Amino acid sequence: MLAHKIQIADFAAFQDWSEHPLWKAIRFRWYWFLISPALSVLVGFTFLRYKTPHYTITASLLVQDDSRGSDFHETALLEELGLPDATSSVENEIEILKSRTLLSQVIADLHLTIQYFASGHLKTTELYEKTPYRIRFIKTRPAKPVTYHLSRQPGGTFTLQTPDGIYKGHFGQGLKLPHGTAIIDTTRFKPASEYQYSFKISETEPVLDHYSRVLSVQAPNKTASLVNLSVQDVLPMKGEAILRQLLARYQKASIGEKNKVADNTIAFINTNLTRISHELAQVETNIEHFRKRHRVIDMTEDSRQALQRSASNAMEEKELAIRLKIVQLLEAHLRERPATAIPSSLYPQEGSFEALAGKYNEMQLTRIAALATMAPDHPQLRSLEKQIGALRNNLFDAVQHQMRELKLSLAAIHRHAQESEAEIAQLPGHQRAFLSQSREQGIQQELYLFLLKKRMETAISRSANIANARVIDPPKAGRLPAYPNRQLTILIAVFTGILAPVGVLYTGQIFNNKITSKEDILRHCDVVIVGEISQQSRAALLKMADNRSLVREQFRSLRTNIQFITGARQCTVLLLTSAMANEGKSFVAMHLADSLALACKKVLLIDFDLRKPSLANLLNLRPEGVTECITSGNEPLIQRNAAGSPFDFLAAGLQHPGTGEIILSAKVADLISGLKTRYDYVLLDSPPVGLVADARLLGAHADMTLYIVRQNFTFIHQLAEIQKARNQSHLPDLHVVLNGTRGLHRYQYNYY
Repeated sequence: MLAHKIQIADFAAFQDWSEHPLWKAIRFRWYWFLISPALSVLVGFTFLRYKTPHYTITASLLVQDDSRGSDFHETALLEELGLPDATSSVENEIEILKSRTLLSQVIADLHLTIQYFASGHLKTTELYEKTPYRIRFIKTRPAKPVTYHLSRQPGGTFTLQTPDGIYKGHFGQGLKLPHGTAIIDTTRFKPASEYQYSFKISETEPVLDHYSRVLSVQAPNKTASLVNLSVQDVLPMKGEAILRQLLARYQKASIGEKNKVADNTIAFINTNLTRISHELAQVETNIEHFRKRHRVIDMTEDSRQALQRSASNAMEEKELAIRLKIVQLLEAHLRERPATAIPSSLYPQEGSFEALAGKYNEMQLTRIAALATMAPDHPQLRSLEKQIGALRNNLFDAVQHQMRELKLSLAAIHRHAQESEAEIAQLPGHQRAFLSQSREQGIQQELYLFLLKKRMETAISRSANIANARVIDPPKAGRLPAYPNRQLTILIAVFTGILAPVGVLYTGQIFNNKITSKEDILRHCDVVIVGEISQQSRAALLKMADNRSLVREQFRSLRTNIQFITGARQCTVLLLTSAMANEGKSFVAMHLADSLALACKKVLLIDFDLRKPSLANLLNLRPEGVTECITSGNEPLIQRNAAGSPFDFLAAGLQHPGTGEIILSAKVADLISGLKTRYDYVLLDSPPVGLVADARLLGAHADMTLYIVRQNFTFIHQLAEIQKARNQSHLPDLHVVLNGTRGLHRYQYNYY
């Protein structure tokens, strides 16, 4: 049936989405959308089965930040010393938690540079707490990263295999390895026979970089002082241990930073206490020496006693002066009035003087009594006067002796009074010196007691120091792995299975530069498609003899369309050409001749592709033909096709160097004119019009042109040449045959 001729403008845009080439491709390959999702889901389950899961371990801290209302009400006991109170903020604590120094300490504490593995038939699994072997280094030295494969041997021995060599040793004994002297011990977990165990020793920097990437420390919002920590690891217990050790190290560092201030303060206090204690001992020694040198016990009491001694000395000196005066008066009395008695009671003389004075007074009284009865010259009276004279001399001697004693006593008292006055005169200076030293002692003692008090307060403060943050949620791994997510993986697999075919088809549509359907031809060319020949396998082509085959029916349709176009012409010359080679031009020419011959038409097929002939080989006929007829003037060698339907064939002939001149020869027109009279249809198989000019030259002798276009082979830009050839009438009555189509449904030709 003749295809309806559609204008180019009708295909400027797709008004019906069902006619879009992409939708047609989807309908044609509908089975892709069953196979692709199934394969994607299968790949997703395989991925989930063998992909090592990663778990997310989380923890949270409440950070001390006064600006955000998280004051821990910690008392700063060192403020009295003038020390500033240490402050913290959420941002600072986050940066501390993310610091490489803190993380490197965690790596060293947990020995994260050593990884243990168990290798099975399909998968290698990392071990942490359940490893049957553990290695510990006594001495380490730097070396390149290496993996040691451990094989257990009888007798408590083992072998370690590395790319650089094999090491043998005993469990629990030292072994020299490239990384240092190590001891490998067994644990309570028993090794499985189907696993191969190994451990890998890495450098610190790569491990540090890895955990710096997987560690996340962030505040959930800007108003709260809460900090969330998370880390991803294939082993939940290992991730929990990392976060737990990180928090312990952080709190220890925080307390250590606070203790550093207290320790520095205590060290300062201890240093000054030692110095002040030495100075205080020196001052007390000076006071001791001062007391010994100046014989001072109590300065106030000593001053009072000194004043009392001075007063006592003055009174004693006065008393001695009075006694001396009385003795002098007594001496004068004895001299001036020798006949009178002396007043012995005025002076507290010693006992012998008093007895002598009494005896003297008694003899004076006796003399006075004797004078009353006796004459002055009386011998008894004279004897009495001699006795009185002797007593008077004795009294004079006693008075002189007493006077000397009193004068010596007065001199001694006077000297003692002068010494007392001198001592009293020195008391203010001693008092000032003593007060100065006492003041220095008091200052040093007060300072010593103050520092002792502050040392105790600082020690109490140090023991009460807490970290800048407290743990709200301890490290805990999620119950389900964070990666891969099972539901998300299956969902992605399903969508990928659906979108992959669409993407492939759409990408093919975008990057396709070849003809995919007859709509592509009708959009770019104002031509009529007179036939469609489907793509067939080699096995289907071998069944061409079957008159009920699909290709036979397509050529019957093409034959009918050609007959409808040509009408009742006596003879029709059909020119078959294409844009380039391998588009099926010779195939269409050969089978069209066969189909026309089946319609009881006299058909001649001429191979005018003089440069690259192929029909003679396809028909198993002799290659002599057009070239020999034109160059030598011989009669054309027309051969009969005996393999299929009876049609005649004129071969291209043997290769000739002047092929272009042969086509230009006038004998070509004579040859075609002569053959037209003998046949109903003459089919001219010409070279591709896009390569040489032979087809255009032959077009002058043809009545109709069949332009062969091959689906998914002919380039879209070559359709412009078809339109140009039609507009400029380079080829007569141009029609298109679409070859190699693949868009037919199975039910279209089920009848046949």
